[in-house]
Amino acid sequence: MRKINKDIPEVPFSLEMIIKGMPEHVYAFSEEGKLLTWNKNVEILSGYSGDELKNIFVSELLYKEDKEMVVERFMKLLAEGDDEERVIEYRIQTKSGKVIPVIAMRSLLHMNGNKYVAGILIDISKIQSNKEKLKARIAEITHVKRQLEDYYYQIDKLNQSYIELEANQFINAKAFSSKLINSLPGIFYVYEKIGGEFFLKKWNNSLESKLGYSNEELFNMQPYQFFNKKVYEKVEKAIMQIFSTGSTIQVKAPMIFKNGQEIPYLFEAYKFENKDSLYFMGVGLDVSIQYELEQKQKRQQRAKRKAKEKLNAKKRELVANALQISKTSAIIKYTQKQIDTLLVKHKDTGIFNDLRRIKKDLALQESDKDNWEVFRLLFTQVHKDFFTKLKALHSTLTKSELKFCAYIRIHLSSSQISAVLNVTNEAIKKTRYRIRKKMGLPPKDSLEDYIAKF
Repeated sequence: MRKINKDIPEVPFSLEMIIKGMPEHVYAFSEEGKLLTWNKNVEILSGYSGDELKNIFVSELLYKEDKEMVVERFMKLLAEGDDEERVIEYRIQTKSGKVIPVIAMRSLLHMNGNKYVAGILIDISKIQSNKEKLKARIAEITHVKRQLEDYYYQIDKLNQSYIELEANQFINAKAFSSKLINSLPGIFYVYEKIGGEFFLKKWNNSLESKLGYSNEELFNMQPYQFFNKKVYEKVEKAIMQIFSTGSTIQVKAPMIFKNGQEIPYLFEAYKFENKDSLYFMGVGLDVSIQYELEQKQKRQQRAKRKAKEKLNAKKRELVANALQISKTSAIIKYTQKQIDTLLVKHKDTGIFNDLRRIKKDLALQESDKDNWEVFRLLFTQVHKDFFTKLKALHSTLTKSELKFCAYIRIHLSSSQISAVLNVTNEAIKKTRYRIRKKMGLPPKDSLEDYIAKF
């Protein structure tokens, strides 16, 4: 077993694994308020790296106006326990200074003689105003939290029993406490090492009932019979490490039941000797909850990745559309100039009227009305609330100025905007000046950077 530092208690391996595998923003800290472990989502939300988060106080992540209230609730949780559901709403401050409203659900855990507080954070910045959605999200997280509390309780019970087992390293049936091993929440097993092979000699009722084998079938079964070939390579390596290093080994692997079902288990085992024979003894805990959470996290990551890819594709399509409008406009302008030259040359010929009609048709094509509708549709798919937010803050902006801002938002240059809108460079400068004035932007502030915030 790992040694526990009383100043900064070490997080139990099982607790750390479940936290790192969860799809939410999850963390655990000591009763002194020091952050002990967390998952990647906490780093993303806070903006701090893993090294920066090590052993900092949780209060350092709180928005200053909420610190007193959160600390007070934390002390109450330590004093009274968590028999009631303790949901708390407050704000955190990220490394960049951004303030984010969150809801936290916390559980007080007693493990290995230490107190830990495990928390699950929900970022409510985007769903704060949607009460039904927020209520459903809280209900979902509450269900997960209760599952985890039960899981943590089983781990602590397993750890306490494990300590007793270490103090009673006997294979003798009379000396071995059947009552103890059968009280374990997980499975228990003892294998004897004979030559280079291992044979099951003792187990608890849980292993027998869960795996579906009879007492007679289990006796002398070998480890490889409980795992598929690829998984057993990892399990066998861990078993050999037990005997080569003498240390306690932990490994996670899916175990095959008699009916063919595969269930992920976390195993912990160590070796011992008795009457000149070598054994390894261990316990295993069903980690299906963690596996389900890990799978959920992977699904969410895949969904986010696909959404990001789709958004990037829309952005590329948006810019391509604007540039195509610019290119088309340039071609029309060039063609009109060429027609003007031909009109002078053929003023008194029969094709004069035909040329004038073509020029008129081109002028109609040059109208950006239809082009703008296509662009606006694509734009609002990428920047959904851009016009609403911009208009709400700067109500004096005209439709043409909002259009101008949209082209700036997708990083078109002044010359490209000039071509798209079919106006001169001088007109572009005047429009920029007028927009800056309406927004009240100081000369030193970039119009592009300001618009990029919407």
